[in-house]
Amino acid sequence: MSKRTHVLVIGAGIIGLSSAVWLQRAGYKVTIIDKQAPGEGASFGNAGVLAGFSRLPFTRFSMLKKVPKMLMDPESPLAIAPSYGLNMSTYGWHYYKSCFKYEQGRDSLTQIQMKAFDADQTILNLTGAQSFIRSEGSFALYSDAESVENAKTGDMLERQQQGVNLEFMDAVQIRDMEPKLAPFYAGGVYYPDTQFTVSPIDISRSYAKYFQENGGVIVQDEVSAVSDNDEYITAHTTQGAQHFDKLVIAAGSASKRLVAQLGLKLPLVSERGYHVMIKDNDESMPLNRPVAWLDKSVFMSPMDKGLRIAGIAEFADIDKPPVQRQLDNIKQSAKVMIGGDLEFTSEWLGSRPSTPDSVPVIGPMANHPNVVLAFGHSHIGLTLSGITGRLVTEIIDGVEPSVDLAGFSPERFS
Repeated sequence: MSKRTHVLVIGAGIIGLSSAVWLQRAGYKVTIIDKQAPGEGASFGNAGVLAGFSRLPFTRFSMLKKVPKMLMDPESPLAIAPSYGLNMSTYGWHYYKSCFKYEQGRDSLTQIQMKAFDADQTILNLTGAQSFIRSEGSFALYSDAESVENAKTGDMLERQQQGVNLEFMDAVQIRDMEPKLAPFYAGGVYYPDTQFTVSPIDISRSYAKYFQENGGVIVQDEVSAVSDNDEYITAHTTQGAQHFDKLVIAAGSASKRLVAQLGLKLPLVSERGYHVMIKDNDESMPLNRPVAWLDKSVFMSPMDKGLRIAGIAEFADIDKPPVQRQLDNIKQSAKVMIGGDLEFTSEWLGSRPSTPDSVPVIGPMANHPNVVLAFGHSHIGLTLSGITGRLVTEIIDGVEPSVDLAGFSPERFS
């Protein structure tokens, strides 16, 4: 295959940008099209954590049993918009079926996570984005001692069995490392190997800058339709029809619409997340590293422009206005976590692309081998961006992928 094959990447989020950089590095001519500027979608607002510890699917019967109670609780991090019910019925059916394949999903996530760190370091160093990365580890904290003890024989033990390096710490040990945290916790887990970024948007911008400086083209436009006649790919935008040799769909939640045009219906949903920024009123940042409060499913992270607290799993249309209750819940969690009189400087809402089995979609379409899909990363898009870009390139190169992609197949829900 000629290395001047022209590849279109739809999506300028962290997955699309990483894929474009890896493809360009392999010698391909690459164009990115997205209606938003690079990194301005869901990639903008994440908690900034390279979550190598995230190897257990949310898709399990123990979680399913909690859903009714969580949906009835106005302070719960889980919410489903009534208008999104039809989408969730299909998703819910596949979620239920995926619970029977929990171990398969866990093994797929573990396998890709084992390759993620090195791939991330490669692209971070290549693009100069390493300057926005910190290596101080992260915390996952519990409100009560019973939850800590349960974790030792439950989720955290399972993470250790999947190769995650973690240390249980009591309240005194945690306070020594994070003295400005309020005493809301009884204990928790420290992940010493976790990295995080102080500016997710600058990671994306660094990738985009490197890509463009090396001849890549980024077009800010919306792709309304795609088609494939086996000879070339056609993308329709406001500028008309454009032809390409290969197509990578990495458009996050919007990928569902584009893939359907090529004949594949996927139970991909919009899982909306929120964050608020907190002004740092002290000379030093209140936190040294990201801290998750597991009871509330929120992450508080030190950023270059203050503290960010992110969370919520709200299943709703991408364009639905933000729900004030969700923002209020996050703000209340922030007040409990660090106390004091907090000044909230900004609010944000974005849409994660989520699959029923918690495993991203990565691979070529069976009926359209010139089309590669790369989306559905949910909470771990930043974490898996490097390895996803590498896998996309290996697929288009026609070489054996670094990861067994059977569990990531686009056709697994058919």
